[in-house]
Amino acid sequence: MHTRILALSLVILPVLATPAEAATIAGATPALHFVADGTEWTEGTLEAGRPVLVDYDLARLSRCRSQYAGGDAWSIGVHYRVDGGPIQRQAVTRLDENRHNVKAQASIDLPLDGKDLELWFQSGDRAGCTEYDSQFGANYHYTVS
Repeated sequence: MHTRILALSLVILPVLATPAEAATIAGATPALHFVADGTEWTEGTLEAGRPVLVDYDLARLSRCRSQYAGGDAWSIGVHYRVDGGPIQRQAVTRLDENRHNVKAQASIDLPLDGKDLELWFQSGDRAGCTEYDSQFGANYHYTVS
């Protein structure tokens, strides 16, 4: 009987909770969401020693979109570092079967001793166009607990 109640509570609690609470209850990986309208929001809590997903809407950087031989010749990446350390990069785009870019979530592993996750986005294309999404040069900063 107790097993059924526990199992049922694990199903019902995430439905009744806010998105951030549901992520914590279900043990889900936290995520940073960057929406097309320029806003961003955090789902869950960023914790040292755990990964965080970066969900970036490609419409935020839309200028650098050259084409080549019928396919996309551009990409967008997230640059990031923890506590001012070395800069790393991951793609937030990937080419589909038709050679058109689609969104790809990046997964950043947070180190055990990390306190500040800093990130910004860069778009570039074959023609040499470059643009940034960096909160007007201040970059995005997130506290890691």
